[in-house]
Amino acid sequence: MKRSYTPYVLVMIMLISAGPGLKSQGLFINAAGERIQACTDRTMYISGEKVLFSVQVYNEKDHFAKGFSRICYCELITPDGKMLAAEKYLLTNSFGEGCLTIPRETISGIYFLKFYTRFMRNISTAEYKYIMLKIINPDKTEVLSGEDTSVPGIKSGESIIKGGAALSVNFQSGKKTFSTSEEIRLNITIGKHESIPVSLCLSVIPESTYHDSFYPEKNKQDSVYKGVYFPETRGVSLSGHLIAKGSGKPVTGAKVDLSIIGNKDILVVRTDTSGRFFFALPDYHGNKDIFLYSDDFHGITPEILIDNDFCSRPVFLPSPLFTLDEKEMKAAYKLAVNFRLTSVFGEDSIVNTSSPEQNNPPFYGNPSEVLTINKYIDLPTLDEYFTQLPSVVNLRKIQGRKQFRFFTVQEEMSAYDPLVLVDWVAVNDIEKILAMSPHAIERIELVNSLYIKGNITYGGIISFVSRKNDFAGIDLPKSGTFINYCFLEDCTETLPVSPLHMNIPDSRNTVYWNPAVHLNDDGTSGISFKAPGTPGKYYILLRGMGINGEVILTEETIDVAGN
Repeated sequence: MKRSYTPYVLVMIMLISAGPGLKSQGLFINAAGERIQACTDRTMYISGEKVLFSVQVYNEKDHFAKGFSRICYCELITPDGKMLAAEKYLLTNSFGEGCLTIPRETISGIYFLKFYTRFMRNISTAEYKYIMLKIINPDKTEVLSGEDTSVPGIKSGESIIKGGAALSVNFQSGKKTFSTSEEIRLNITIGKHESIPVSLCLSVIPESTYHDSFYPEKNKQDSVYKGVYFPETRGVSLSGHLIAKGSGKPVTGAKVDLSIIGNKDILVVRTDTSGRFFFALPDYHGNKDIFLYSDDFHGITPEILIDNDFCSRPVFLPSPLFTLDEKEMKAAYKLAVNFRLTSVFGEDSIVNTSSPEQNNPPFYGNPSEVLTINKYIDLPTLDEYFTQLPSVVNLRKIQGRKQFRFFTVQEEMSAYDPLVLVDWVAVNDIEKILAMSPHAIERIELVNSLYIKGNITYGGIISFVSRKNDFAGIDLPKSGTFINYCFLEDCTETLPVSPLHMNIPDSRNTVYWNPAVHLNDDGTSGISFKAPGTPGKYYILLRGMGINGEVILTEETIDVAGN
């Protein structure tokens, strides 16, 4: 996208560019009380299964506050805080849903799901949301060690309120016993005089596979880092420090470039007065390679230190012994059989309805000119392509260093260096650029106008595209750093409400899951699904999450008899 500017607008650009990039997502004062509530489909799982959940962000100090975080973090951890799996999820209007896969190698034991937002990392980890899980691995005899169940600090159902008249589930048929594969129709109603929950979720699961949440001991708290982490009001973020190599002193006002490899995009910010930088990243999914780089600044060689994107601070959770009573053992056996059937028949019990990401065009859109190397005579160096051939770009020596400059009638262009890219990674060392072999370059894309990226202004763009997508063999700056970064988990998935195929056994462990039940204007909703293929007793759990973090729970049971 090309942009040109009048001198008046140029002055405004310079004023805006002087501000630190750290404030780019905005700090909302009323977000100080931000907390998170969550519900899962079950609390007992087999290693390798997906945990399904819904989350609601709320403010414990101001129930009507706005400006909440848009990203939820979920980790599967051991009681001592060791992370086994972790993902990030997008929130819409403070609500989100997702699924987290339990690693197949996870041994049997008591584990916890840990939910939080990035902004909540300013407070104690005791204020995060934790849900205790029982995980069974039928293929391993090992069991995660634990202490006695009387460990102080275990508080069952601390914020669970029984629904009563607030929430009700009624059966259209009037009966509670069904045959396998029989259709079950439910009517959900919210009491007229009760406070309406912000969100509702409904799960239908085998008996003894759900228990109220367990909570950590509140009087044990770790360090608090007030004001270090900003709320992610725009999307996933990445932050860190820029320090001087050797002295460790913060480097302020320096430019930091971030390139997302393969996505034809870069981001640019400047460090603030404490040397910190902050990037608001696009809503990409999965893991992607990122390259961060900062130029030498006033003779200082910078070093980039990146904040851990997941919270690694200590947690204080109970560690009870892993035990199963008789009913739980029967339930675990049925879960294991169904999960094995799902694996054997090669059908995931969750159907993915998402579409793959499209390959986006370059962030700058259509270039104003493209220099295709094959169209010209073979020259030995890139230098000669800019000095011997007609082009809108030439090479000049400025203070003894070669620099690219555009031929243009826009006087403002000469006040700024152009942005130089190699396979959409910013490279500011012109000598390294010119040392690349022309045979390794497919084309050079040019944008001949002022361009703003973040709050940095450039005198045009020169983008070298290699033939093999290998940076044309250039040595990227050693002061830069590559990281494999976790973006959003692509979990727009739904459970089937009936068996997937008549010739395949019905192996649904979670028979029905709706993380966001839609209500009609009169406060009612109709739900239907097929009874499971495994006979037994099943729970119907309707949970409403309110603006104060409370969970209202209504339970019903059904019996499924074999045909």
